[in-house]
Amino acid sequence: MKLSSVALAAAMLLCAMLLATAPIAQAETTTICPSGTYDMLDWMTMDSDLRSTKHLTGTANPLFSSLFPGKFYWVKGSKGYPWDIQLYDDKFIYLWITEYAWNSPNTFKKFSNNKNMPLALRCAKAGFPGSTIKVSNTSYDINTDCNISTRHNLKKAVNQVWGPYNLSFGGNLPKDIPTLVVTYRYNCNLNYDNCGDKEEYYLSKRYGLLQWVHYNLIKGSYQQQQKSVFNQITAGTATPRFQCF
Repeated sequence: MKLSSVALAAAMLLCAMLLATAPIAQAETTTICPSGTYDMLDWMTMDSDLRSTKHLTGTANPLFSSLFPGKFYWVKGSKGYPWDIQLYDDKFIYLWITEYAWNSPNTFKKFSNNKNMPLALRCAKAGFPGSTIKVSNTSYDINTDCNISTRHNLKKAVNQVWGPYNLSFGGNLPKDIPTLVVTYRYNCNLNYDNCGDKEEYYLSKRYGLLQWVHYNLIKGSYQQQQKSVFNQITAGTATPRFQCF
């Protein structure tokens, strides 16, 4: 039996509404990047259909993703803190704020000029290495309360994007996930060499941050000091709590 034109139009409208409200089941883009570059905001944050109900757990703290205009959070606790809070615009992703005292949302470390630590281009080239950023102004403030701070610096810094690699992190994640690794080297000399510290951010376009590693340069080679793996997709969300400003 043929549908009338009115019934057909109603059916098409219903289908369109269902499609519009269905969760997105694949990685999503946050900007249009030139061919051969990667949308780094997409790679650093869990996709919206996941983060609306789920977060990551693993070997250390939980990790909740929250995305807002101009900034995003990696929340490390169910109370909404501690956190890493990063800034973004059309040009760069910037390291901005991280916790100071783990159990106090009134304490934090913040890069002094807000955008003086570009971590990666917003649309970055990968490779071995790919995009490279040298940072001369690494000043940051340690706030022991909302309005009490002291000024410090990390000498020179070099930030790079590596990959992509196909890596497996275990847990309940798929195997061989395409992964970009952003390296953040700081406490470097005036020639941007012999950097005393290196951090690595392992990023998936679908899930965001899956692994973080911190190294110290000891007798000419990097030795691992700390490692966190986020490899379990777990139910639950958290609302970021940052009350100083």
